[in-house]
Amino acid sequence: MGIGPSSKETTLHHFRDPLTELLCQDKSLDFLGVLFQGTPENYAHKQFVAGRSGVYAEMMRADGAIVEIDSWGNSHVDFAAAIQALGERNIPVVGLSFVGNQAAFVVTNQYMDCIVDFNKTSLGIETCMVGQNTVDELDARKAVALLKHKIFKKFPRKADAPVTEKILRKLRLNTYRIQEVQLAGRTEIQGKRLLLDQGGLDEIAAHYPEIAAIKLSLIQPGADNFFINSILDFSPLAAKVSGFPGEGVSNVLDGVKVMLTAVEIGGFQPANIGSSEGMFRERVCLGRRGTPDSGEIIIHCDVLLAEGEGRTRTGIFAAHHACDELLQRARFAVKGMDAALAVHKQDFYDIARPGGLRVLVVKLVSGLGCMYDTAFFPDEPAGCLGSRSVMELSNNIQIPLTPNEYRDGMLHSLC
Repeated sequence: MGIGPSSKETTLHHFRDPLTELLCQDKSLDFLGVLFQGTPENYAHKQFVAGRSGVYAEMMRADGAIVEIDSWGNSHVDFAAAIQALGERNIPVVGLSFVGNQAAFVVTNQYMDCIVDFNKTSLGIETCMVGQNTVDELDARKAVALLKHKIFKKFPRKADAPVTEKILRKLRLNTYRIQEVQLAGRTEIQGKRLLLDQGGLDEIAAHYPEIAAIKLSLIQPGADNFFINSILDFSPLAAKVSGFPGEGVSNVLDGVKVMLTAVEIGGFQPANIGSSEGMFRERVCLGRRGTPDSGEIIIHCDVLLAEGEGRTRTGIFAAHHACDELLQRARFAVKGMDAALAVHKQDFYDIARPGGLRVLVVKLVSGLGCMYDTAFFPDEPAGCLGSRSVMELSNNIQIPLTPNEYRDGMLHSLC
C-alpha cells in the first residue's frame, strides 16, 4: 500500500469521493472542479508545482479552496506550500489531512489556521489497516462549513448573493446488483450472477516480464480469517456505455468489488510506510468509501512479481495492468447490460451556479513512482489500461477534472 495503508485513498475511494459528492449537492456553491497536484521529490519543484495551484485558483476566480492530501511526512511540504500559495493570493483555504499524533506537520505557515484532521484512531497513528484513516462524510462537512465561514468573514456581501443554475454536463450511472460470483470457463452476467472466466491467467502474465504468475479467487461475505499479500488497490467494476468521460452513461456493479494484492518471489511485500499484508480482518476496514462493504463479494487478483519488481514503477504498473486485463472480460458484459434491469439510476450534473461561492478543491496525489503514483484517464471507469501516470502526463503539474469526470472514474490509484 502507498505511503500509509490506513490513510491512502484507493481507486474505489476516488470513485465515490465524499467531498466531491457534498460540494456538488450544495446549491449555495459554484463548485469549479478538482485540481490534482502531484508530489514531486525535488524541493524546488515542490514549490513550483504548489505555486501553480495558487495561480490556477486565482485564474478561476475562486472565492475559496479546500486542499486535501492522503499522505503525510515529506508530502506535508507540498501540502503546506499549496495552502500558502492560495493564502498569499487572498484566497481563503481549509486543509484536510491525516495528522493524529504520528503525522505532525514538518513545516507550517500562517495560512494553515484551519485544518481538518481525519485521523480515526484513538492513538492517532498509522495502523496499516486499509481505509481506516480516510476522509468520510463528516470530515467533508466540517471542511465545507469551515470554508464557508472563512469566505463570509472575508467577503461578507457574498452571503446574500442570488444564485442561479446552468447545467453543463450530465452523467448517468446505472447500478446493477450482483448477489453471486462464480469462477467458470466463460465470462457472463446471468441476472444477478456474475460468471468469471478463470482461464488465460498464464497468458496475461506472459504479457508482462515483471510478473511470474497471477492467481484469481473469490472472497465471500463474512470470510476474513485468512492471509493476504500487500494490498495494491480496491476498485469498483464499471464500464463506459456511451459518451465522453464525465458525460453519457456508465454502468457499475453493486455487491462486488475488486482487490489487487501482490508479493515478490522470495516474499518481499510491496509497501512504503507501513505494510498491509497480514490477516484480512486485521488489514481491511470494511464499509469505508475506499473499501468493500461487509456484505459484498470480493474478486481477489493476487500477483506474484519477479524478484525486485515490487520496488519498481514498471512492476507495480504491470500488476495493475494485468488485473485490468482480467477485468476487461467482465466489463464487456457490464457494458452490454439492459438499462431497464438497473436497480438504481442516478443522474449527476456538472452545474455552474453564478452568484454562488466559487469553490475549488486542490487534491494532492501520489507522484513519486512505484506504489506512490497516480494514473489518469483510463480507457474504462476506475480502470488502469490506457491511463498515464501523473509523472508522465504532466510531471506532477496540476491536472484538472470536472466533478463528473472524477466520479466517472478518470483517476486510478497505484496504492
